[in-house]
Amino acid sequence: MKELYIQGKGKIDCETILSALFGLGADLEKIRERLESLFSLPVRMETEKLSQNGSITHMTAEHREKISLDQARAYFAGLEEGNAVKENVFKMTELIREAADMPGDKPLLPLAGGETSLVCLTALAGAMDLLGFSCCRVCEMEEGFGIREGKMVPSEEIMAILGKSSLLVDFSSGNNENFTPGSAAFLAAYGKAAGQTGGKRIAGWALGVSKEGREKGMVRAVILKEARDIPAGDKAKDTVQVLETNVDDCSGEQLGYAIDRLMKAGALDASCFPIFMKKGRPAYMLQVICKKENQEALEDIIFRETTSIGLRRYEEKRRILPRSFKEITLRDGHKVKIKICCHHGQKFCYPEYDTVRKVCEETGRPYRNVYDEAAALAGGFDNDI
Repeated sequence: MKELYIQGKGKIDCETILSALFGLGADLEKIRERLESLFSLPVRMETEKLSQNGSITHMTAEHREKISLDQARAYFAGLEEGNAVKENVFKMTELIREAADMPGDKPLLPLAGGETSLVCLTALAGAMDLLGFSCCRVCEMEEGFGIREGKMVPSEEIMAILGKSSLLVDFSSGNNENFTPGSAAFLAAYGKAAGQTGGKRIAGWALGVSKEGREKGMVRAVILKEARDIPAGDKAKDTVQVLETNVDDCSGEQLGYAIDRLMKAGALDASCFPIFMKKGRPAYMLQVICKKENQEALEDIIFRETTSIGLRRYEEKRRILPRSFKEITLRDGHKVKIKICCHHGQKFCYPEYDTVRKVCEETGRPYRNVYDEAAALAGGFDNDI
């Protein structure tokens, strides 16, 4: 399981957050193509590397006049219901609209060209989707508190957006406003208070730097993962949350998509079982196993992506075998990732599906053929191949 953590220092705008997400591996070119296709206008995006993990993003698009929330939603009419980018852009724009206390048919934000533009907010949602995150943990942020040029800091708009979030904010005595409506809306829509991270390892990190320089503001995005090598004994026993719901009016495609979203959002496992409900109705039970910290986000996905109107949730203990991972090389040079589990001195080797599938797609070899070779090599039975 992996989680995204975001830390901020000083001024935090949308492009600084984008820089950090691009640094983690979000495909800039793919996002640019999606933006141009969605909004039918040229978008230029490039990153300026400052260090191995630090960068500045320059995003330029032709300035357009402000559009209303209703007009903004019209651009996404062609995307299917439940599309994660679409739903999160709607969340962010609705937060901005409510903070501005404006009706949905009045000009609210620029289509492009501004820091808090529809194009920029969509780029953020697209980057999160490509990275596979539906939410992020946000460490305590700093915001000014005072009067600047006769105006309150932070502004009423920023206060209203932050007030609808669960974020922790340290209001300092400075009079510089650190958030923008766009960055505040992004963190409010995606973010939850970081809390204690527990024992995890750093799987990747990147630094987004303000265009005004490091001393003005920066955002660090960190991916934390549970330790891969799980020790034996009591540490191999842990507690999980189980979520269950019965659905009798969901198609197989819809359930398959829901399971995909659940796994990408941090579920440990997700399954469907055929059942009979009252009055003899055939149905499926969707069961999700997850960690406590991911429970709320996964419940939201179940309600959003299925026809469920209620679910059961309870805590269970589980026992898992100690495991580790290694990569082996096949005879043709391709690599396969192996999960190795141990029990009472016995070793079990399981090739990971994604890497086996990749080799099959690249070589045309049958799945069973690649799987058996990888398992034999991992177990030391290469002479039997």
